[in-house]
Amino acid sequence: MIPLDPHQSSATEKTTAERAYRLLREDIVSGALAPGQKLKIEMLRRRYEIGSGPLREAMSRLSGAHLVTIHGQRGFVVADFTAQDAREIGDLRKLVEAEALSLSIPCGDVAWEERVITTFHRLERLETGPRQGVQTLAEWEQLNHAFHEALVAACPSVWLLRTRASMFKHHERYRRLSRVRTVLTRDIHSEHRALMEAALDKDIEKSQQVIRTHIESTTQAVIHAIEALEDQTPSNN
Repeated sequence: MIPLDPHQSSATEKTTAERAYRLLREDIVSGALAPGQKLKIEMLRRRYEIGSGPLREAMSRLSGAHLVTIHGQRGFVVADFTAQDAREIGDLRKLVEAEALSLSIPCGDVAWEERVITTFHRLERLETGPRQGVQTLAEWEQLNHAFHEALVAACPSVWLLRTRASMFKHHERYRRLSRVRTVLTRDIHSEHRALMEAALDKDIEKSQQVIRTHIESTTQAVIHAIEALEDQTPSNN
Protein backbone atom coordinates (compact mmCIF):
# COMPACT_ATOMS: atom_id res chain seq x y z
CA MET A 1 0.00 0.00 0.00
CA ILE A 2 1.39 3.41 -1.02
CA PRO A 3 1.64 5.74 1.99
CA LEU A 4 -0.39 8.93 1.84
CA ASP A 5 1.47 12.09 0.92
CA PRO A 6 1.28 14.23 4.11
CA HIS A 7 1.01 17.41 2.03
CA GLN A 8 -1.87 15.96 0.02
CA SER A 9 -3.59 14.79 3.20
CA SER A 10 -3.21 18.24 4.77
CA ALA A 11 -4.60 19.92 1.65
CA THR A 12 -7.59 17.57 1.62
CA GLU A 13 -8.35 18.30 5.27
CA LYS A 14 -8.09 22.03 4.63
CA THR A 15 -10.43 21.80 1.63
CA THR A 16 -12.96 19.76 3.63
CA ALA A 17 -12.83 22.21 6.53
CA GLU A 18 -13.37 25.10 4.12
CA ARG A 19 -16.36 23.31 2.57
CA ALA A 20 -17.81 22.67 6.03
CA TYR A 21 -17.38 26.35 6.86
CA ARG A 22 -19.11 27.50 3.65
CA LEU A 23 -22.03 25.09 4.02
CA LEU A 24 -22.60 25.90 7.68
CA ARG A 25 -22.28 29.63 7.15
CA GLU A 26 -24.77 29.59 4.27
CA ASP A 27 -27.31 27.61 6.31
CA ILE A 28 -26.96 30.00 9.25
CA VAL A 29 -27.22 33.27 7.32
CA SER A 30 -30.11 31.91 5.22
CA GLY A 31 -32.02 30.78 8.31
CA ALA A 32 -31.97 27.08 7.37
CA LEU A 33 -30.33 26.60 10.77
CA ALA A 34 -32.45 28.67 13.14
CA PRO A 35 -31.17 31.12 15.77
CA GLY A 36 -30.69 29.27 19.05
CA GLN A 37 -30.56 25.84 17.38
CA LYS A 38 -28.10 23.42 18.93
CA LEU A 39 -25.47 22.24 16.45
CA LYS A 40 -25.00 18.58 17.27
CA ILE A 41 -22.04 16.97 15.54
CA GLU A 42 -23.93 13.82 14.56
CA MET A 43 -26.74 15.83 13.00
CA LEU A 44 -24.25 17.94 11.04
CA ARG A 45 -22.32 14.86 9.89
CA ARG A 46 -25.50 13.43 8.38
CA ARG A 47 -26.54 16.77 6.91
CA TYR A 48 -23.27 17.53 5.12
CA GLU A 49 -21.55 14.12 4.97
CA ILE A 50 -18.44 15.65 6.51
CA GLY A 51 -16.37 14.34 9.43
CA SER A 52 -16.49 15.75 12.94
CA GLY A 53 -12.99 17.28 12.81
CA PRO A 54 -13.65 19.69 9.92
CA LEU A 55 -17.10 20.50 11.37
CA ARG A 56 -15.63 21.46 14.74
CA GLU A 57 -13.03 23.60 13.00
CA ALA A 58 -15.73 25.29 10.95
CA MET A 59 -17.86 26.03 14.01
CA SER A 60 -14.86 27.50 15.83
CA ARG A 61 -14.29 29.83 12.87
CA LEU A 62 -17.96 30.76 12.83
CA SER A 63 -17.87 31.56 16.53
CA GLY A 64 -15.16 34.11 15.70
CA ALA A 65 -17.57 35.61 13.17
CA HIS A 66 -20.32 35.71 15.86
CA LEU A 67 -22.57 33.35 13.91
CA VAL A 68 -22.09 30.48 16.36
CA THR A 69 -22.01 30.65 20.16
CA ILE A 70 -20.02 28.21 22.29
CA HIS A 71 -21.78 27.24 25.54
CA GLY A 72 -19.11 25.35 27.45
CA GLN A 73 -20.17 21.75 27.95
CA ARG A 74 -23.38 22.31 25.95
CA GLY A 75 -21.40 22.70 22.74
CA PHE A 76 -22.20 24.88 19.74
CA VAL A 77 -25.40 26.86 19.16
CA VAL A 78 -26.51 29.11 16.28
CA ALA A 79 -26.15 32.70 17.51
CA ASP A 80 -29.40 34.48 18.31
CA PHE A 81 -30.77 37.52 16.50
CA THR A 82 -31.18 40.53 18.77
CA ALA A 83 -32.63 43.95 18.05
CA GLN A 84 -29.61 45.54 19.75
CA ASP A 85 -27.20 43.70 17.46
CA ALA A 86 -29.24 44.71 14.42
CA ARG A 87 -29.14 48.36 15.50
CA GLU A 88 -25.43 48.43 16.30
CA ILE A 89 -24.35 46.59 13.17
CA GLY A 90 -26.61 48.75 11.00
CA ASP A 91 -25.31 51.98 12.55
CA LEU A 92 -21.68 50.95 12.16
CA ARG A 93 -22.24 49.93 8.57
CA LYS A 94 -23.83 53.31 7.83
CA LEU A 95 -20.74 55.07 9.19
CA VAL A 96 -18.11 53.10 7.30
CA GLU A 97 -20.10 52.76 4.06
CA ALA A 98 -20.81 56.49 3.85
CA GLU A 99 -17.18 57.34 4.58
CA ALA A 100 -15.86 54.84 2.02
CA LEU A 101 -18.23 56.29 -0.60
CA SER A 102 -17.08 59.83 0.14
CA LEU A 103 -13.48 58.82 -0.60
CA SER A 104 -14.24 56.49 -3.52
CA ILE A 105 -16.42 58.78 -5.65
CA PRO A 106 -13.86 61.58 -6.24
CA CYS A 107 -11.23 58.98 -7.19
CA GLY A 108 -13.51 57.02 -9.49
CA ASP A 109 -12.26 56.85 -13.09
CA VAL A 110 -13.83 55.43 -16.27
CA ALA A 111 -13.03 51.84 -15.25
CA TRP A 112 -14.71 52.46 -11.88
CA GLU A 113 -17.82 53.87 -13.57
CA GLU A 114 -18.01 50.88 -15.92
CA ARG A 115 -17.74 48.49 -12.98
CA VAL A 116 -20.52 50.29 -11.09
CA ILE A 117 -22.81 50.23 -14.13
CA THR A 118 -22.06 46.58 -14.97
CA THR A 119 -22.67 45.29 -11.45
CA PHE A 120 -25.83 47.37 -11.16
CA HIS A 121 -27.30 45.91 -14.35
CA ARG A 122 -26.53 42.34 -13.23
CA LEU A 123 -28.30 43.06 -9.95
CA GLU A 124 -31.13 44.80 -11.79
CA ARG A 125 -31.94 41.71 -13.86
CA LEU A 126 -32.54 39.74 -10.68
CA GLU A 127 -34.33 42.44 -8.69
CA THR A 128 -36.80 43.21 -11.50
CA GLY A 129 -37.66 39.53 -11.85
CA PRO A 130 -40.25 37.50 -9.92
CA ARG A 131 -40.47 38.58 -6.25
CA GLN A 132 -37.41 40.81 -6.67
CA GLY A 133 -35.12 37.78 -6.69
CA VAL A 134 -36.00 36.67 -3.17
CA GLN A 135 -36.38 33.06 -4.27
CA THR A 136 -32.61 33.02 -4.98
CA LEU A 137 -31.26 34.85 -1.95
CA ALA A 138 -27.74 33.45 -2.24
CA GLU A 139 -27.44 34.73 -5.81
CA TRP A 140 -28.98 38.08 -4.84
CA GLU A 141 -26.45 38.42 -2.02
CA GLN A 142 -23.54 37.80 -4.41
CA LEU A 143 -24.79 40.40 -6.90
CA ASN A 144 -25.67 42.86 -4.14
CA HIS A 145 -22.18 42.42 -2.69
CA ALA A 146 -20.56 43.00 -6.10
CA PHE A 147 -22.54 46.23 -6.64
CA HIS A 148 -21.75 47.74 -3.24
CA GLU A 149 -18.13 46.63 -3.57
CA ALA A 150 -17.88 48.39 -6.94
CA LEU A 151 -19.15 51.66 -5.48
CA VAL A 152 -16.34 51.86 -2.91
CA ALA A 153 -13.65 50.23 -5.07
CA ALA A 154 -11.83 53.53 -5.71
CA CYS A 155 -11.50 54.34 -1.99
CA PRO A 156 -7.75 54.77 -1.28
CA SER A 157 -7.94 53.78 2.41
CA VAL A 158 -7.03 50.10 2.80
CA TRP A 159 -8.02 49.93 6.46
CA LEU A 160 -11.34 51.64 5.88
CA LEU A 161 -12.12 49.10 3.15
CA ARG A 162 -11.14 46.24 5.46
CA THR A 163 -13.41 47.57 8.21
CA ARG A 164 -16.22 48.12 5.72
CA ALA A 165 -15.85 44.58 4.33
CA SER A 166 -16.06 43.15 7.85
CA MET A 167 -19.25 45.10 8.65
CA PHE A 168 -20.79 44.15 5.29
CA LYS A 169 -20.23 40.47 6.08
CA HIS A 170 -21.67 40.82 9.61
CA HIS A 171 -24.70 42.56 8.10
CA GLU A 172 -25.48 39.75 5.64
CA ARG A 173 -27.62 37.68 8.00
CA TYR A 174 -29.77 40.73 8.75
CA ARG A 175 -30.03 41.73 5.07
CA ARG A 176 -31.43 38.33 4.18
CA LEU A 177 -34.03 38.50 6.93
CA SER A 178 -35.00 41.97 5.74
CA ARG A 179 -35.32 40.90 2.10
CA VAL A 180 -37.68 38.05 2.93
CA ARG A 181 -39.84 40.24 5.16
CA THR A 182 -40.11 43.31 2.89
CA VAL A 183 -40.32 41.86 -0.63
CA LEU A 184 -43.88 43.16 -1.05
CA THR A 185 -43.41 46.53 0.69
CA ARG A 186 -39.95 47.75 -0.30
CA ASP A 187 -38.66 48.66 -3.77
CA ILE A 188 -35.01 47.90 -3.13
CA HIS A 189 -34.20 48.13 -6.84
CA SER A 190 -35.16 51.83 -6.86
CA GLU A 191 -32.89 52.36 -3.86
CA HIS A 192 -29.98 50.77 -5.71
CA ARG A 193 -30.69 52.84 -8.83
CA ALA A 194 -30.72 56.06 -6.78
CA LEU A 195 -27.39 55.07 -5.25
CA MET A 196 -25.82 54.33 -8.63
CA GLU A 197 -27.05 57.59 -10.16
CA ALA A 198 -25.82 59.72 -7.26
CA ALA A 199 -22.40 58.05 -7.38
CA LEU A 200 -22.04 58.47 -11.16
CA ASP A 201 -23.12 62.12 -10.81
CA LYS A 202 -20.22 62.48 -8.33
CA ASP A 203 -22.71 63.79 -5.78
CA ILE A 204 -21.05 62.74 -2.53
CA GLU A 205 -23.62 64.29 -0.19
CA LYS A 206 -26.56 62.66 -1.95
CA SER A 207 -24.75 59.31 -2.18
CA GLN A 208 -24.18 59.36 1.56
CA GLN A 209 -27.80 60.28 2.20
CA VAL A 210 -29.04 57.45 -0.04
CA ILE A 211 -26.76 54.80 1.48
CA ARG A 212 -27.68 55.80 5.04
CA THR A 213 -31.41 55.61 4.23
CA HIS A 214 -30.87 52.32 2.38
CA ILE A 215 -29.15 50.68 5.35
CA GLU A 216 -31.55 52.20 7.89
CA SER A 217 -34.51 50.70 6.00
CA THR A 218 -32.92 47.28 6.38
CA THR A 219 -32.23 47.87 10.07
CA GLN A 220 -35.82 48.91 10.78
CA ALA A 221 -37.22 45.91 8.90
CA VAL A 222 -35.01 43.53 10.86
CA ILE A 223 -35.83 45.10 14.22
CA HIS A 224 -39.56 44.84 13.50
CA ALA A 225 -39.14 41.19 12.45
CA ILE A 226 -37.19 40.34 15.61
CA GLU A 227 -39.72 42.09 17.84
CA ALA A 228 -42.57 40.24 16.11
CA LEU A 229 -40.82 36.92 16.70
CA GLU A 230 -40.25 37.82 20.36
CA ASP A 231 -43.95 38.65 20.76
CA GLN A 232 -44.82 35.19 19.43
CA THR A 233 -42.50 33.45 21.90
CA PRO A 234 -44.38 32.10 24.94
CA SER A 235 -43.33 33.66 28.22
CA ASN A 236 -41.89 31.42 30.95
CA ASN A 237 -43.49 33.54 33.64
